[in-house]
Amino acid sequence: MPSDFCARLVAERRRLSVTQAEVAGWTNVHRKTQAAYEAGERYPDAAYLMTLLEHGFDVTYLLTGQVAPRYGSVDTDLLESVFVTLERCIEAAKRQVAPTEKAKLFSLIYQAAAESGRVDPLVAQKAVDLLD
Repeated sequence: MPSDFCARLVAERRRLSVTQAEVAGWTNVHRKTQAAYEAGERYPDAAYLMTLLEHGFDVTYLLTGQVAPRYGSVDTDLLESVFVTLERCIEAAKRQVAPTEKAKLFSLIYQAAAESGRVDPLVAQKAVDLLD
């Protein structure tokens, strides 16, 4: 496994607001083993990863570093970033945008950003410019 696995494991645990002890309890490993996974001193087996998957961890991200689009779920941090970016672009263009059109722009920008987990302000600006 890549050395970044441990950093991604910590990030996912924090994203879900769970402790090492909680993860250790779910996966039937000792808390010291969980700490060793997070420090990159040991690597888990498939049963451990399957249990994390059942508890909402993005196992694809843990293994590959790639965030899969989460259809049916919403990343609230990304949602906020899309909202702020879109509002700034609309304001900079000095435009009034109807709620229906704004919702379409919002959806488009969110979907474009979901794969990387980051909003590209240029994409948002181009989307606003397309309203002309």
